Amino acid sequence: MRLLMILGVVGLLFNSSFASNKKDSLREKYIKNFPDYFFIWPVLKQRTSSFDVQNNPKQNHKLTYRPNGNSQLGWGMYIFDVGIELTFSVQPNASAQRLYGHSRVTDLQSNILGKHWGLDLFTQNYNGFYQDYNNQSVPANTPYPQRPDISTWNTGANGIYIFNKNKYSIRAAYNYSERQLKSGGSFLLSGTLNRFSLRADSAIYGSHYENFFGVNADIKKLDFTTLSIAPGYAHTLVYDNLFANASLSIGPAQHWVYYQSDAVSKHVTTLNSFIDLRVSVGYNSDRFFTGVTFITQARNVKFEQVVFTSSSSIFKIVVGYRFREFGILKKRAVDLLPKFKKQKK
Repeated sequence: MRLLMILGVVGLLFNSSFASNKKDSLREKYIKNFPDYFFIWPVLKQRTSSFDVQNNPKQNHKLTYRPNGNSQLGWGMYIFDVGIELTFSVQPNASAQRLYGHSRVTDLQSNILGKHWGLDLFTQNYNGFYQDYNNQSVPANTPYPQRPDISTWNTGANGIYIFNKNKYSIRAAYNYSERQLKSGGSFLLSGTLNRFSLRADSAIYGSHYENFFGVNADIKKLDFTTLSIAPGYAHTLVYDNLFANASLSIGPAQHWVYYQSDAVSKHVTTLNSFIDLRVSVGYNSDRFFTGVTFITQARNVKFEQVVFTSSSSIFKIVVGYRFREFGILKKRAVDLLPKFKKQKK
């Protein structure tokens, strides 16, 4: 079994020395904190980084390239006001590798959530993809077309700013460090800055598909940098301890693109779109919590006769329990920092 350790910082809460001593009565009606508890949960997640090539403008032909697996099992904990997940990658079985090929993956991500904001930092390297056309299934037990020579790199940051922290908690829906007591929502401002690269030993779709996508876009090298700010809205519906959350941001994205095929080699600047979608459903009580989360970001780039879409997504299932703090567990991460500095001296 291929073993991959991924350490994700999935939440960070701290008390500012400049904060007012007055309680936010409105927020207390909607959001509950758990300052005297630490949490433990098992986690099952799947990360993926895929890309599509679609003809433009008709968009009736699409090739999708996906890696084979990247499922992970592990444990998470929320301690010292910091959330940590440690997961191990599970190798796909032999039959799955015969059908979809073998992918080598390095996928590191850090997720930090505050009352007003969220920040995702990531670096992903995927090697080896399988291909499907217009989502058509192949005959049973027949391998999909495989491209072990294709490699992608995706590095950057995604951010979210929440305008109404008193009626909406992103932490309640995505790392369970809080609990949403009443239904509420907020307008958002999302953004991304990232660098995507693709390399292949030969053209990504070949002469068989050039009638659909053109010759110039049959790339074997692609680099683009994306900068986007996207408005959006998030809302959580609450019924007793059950909740359902959805967050969607869509906005313009500026892309600086370089692509190379056997026919052309070009630098272009293009304006297209960025999408940030997050969905979470589950059960969140004072002690027990469980939920299913799906997060995806997509960057659409137009050049030649195609729309190239790079997508990153996470699917996660957690089941956890909150325990009352005791001893040193009552400390916060910021409380431990001065002692750490003194020991260093």
